[in-house]
Amino acid sequence: MDSIGNTVMTDGELDQFIDHVRLETGINLDTSKRYLLESRLGPILQQFSMNYSELLRSVVIGGSIENQALISAITTNETYFFRDEHPFNLLKYKLIPDFLRNNQNAVVRIASAACSSGQEAYSIAMVLKETLFDLTERSVQVQAFDISDDIVTAASKGQYSKFEVERGLSEEKIHRYFDCVEDRYQVKAELCSIVSFSKQNILKPAGMMGKYNIIFCRNVVNYFGLKDRALLFDNLADMLLPEGVLVIGATEFINDQTGNFVKKSDKGSVYYEKID
Repeated sequence: MDSIGNTVMTDGELDQFIDHVRLETGINLDTSKRYLLESRLGPILQQFSMNYSELLRSVVIGGSIENQALISAITTNETYFFRDEHPFNLLKYKLIPDFLRNNQNAVVRIASAACSSGQEAYSIAMVLKETLFDLTERSVQVQAFDISDDIVTAASKGQYSKFEVERGLSEEKIHRYFDCVEDRYQVKAELCSIVSFSKQNILKPAGMMGKYNIIFCRNVVNYFGLKDRALLFDNLADMLLPEGVLVIGATEFINDQTGNFVKKSDKGSVYYEKID
């Protein structure tokens, strides 16, 4: 090794990183993803002045700061407000009205799983505001969680750049839901009051997290192997209340053999209802 910047990952180290990433996150990589791993891990090597073998020794400890940096680097995916749009129309025009039809005072609990930098959770809050009008008069909760400490900390602040808010939001929505503070856009307090963030690995038992009426878990499962996909859907089913609804990505699907969900659709949008 001439320098940290010239470190080369051996085939053996590549295999060990692939195994570690799957164990920690469920993300199923293979040797064709060498470039992805090297591009994501390179800044970590620079940050901690390590080579690949030293980083491997550190991350296997599990709770190390290097391991948290690795998890953040691997699991951070592109996201933006109202991404794909259809799930949010489904929430606004179908799921929320159906849920409140028989009880206008029911507690509404929605989860944003693998929430990344928080845009999905705040988009859900905006839909709730537009559907219920006065959030102070309702029992409404949006719980967002992610495996990365760094992501959870950043998302909980509710602060975004001009570029981030302009992706997916009209000028009217930006004005309605954000306060401009210097060069940052801060989500307004009314929305922040119903959204909370916490660290959670969705491949681990939910424990005391509670139950939800609706769970958004989108653009996640395609990265998992078959075993971890089944585990994920089992865990999500456990987190749903009776007749709860799971919303996944447009290119994702649930195998009928899981036995936890029945597939439904509304105006072209697909969702899955928990089987009790």
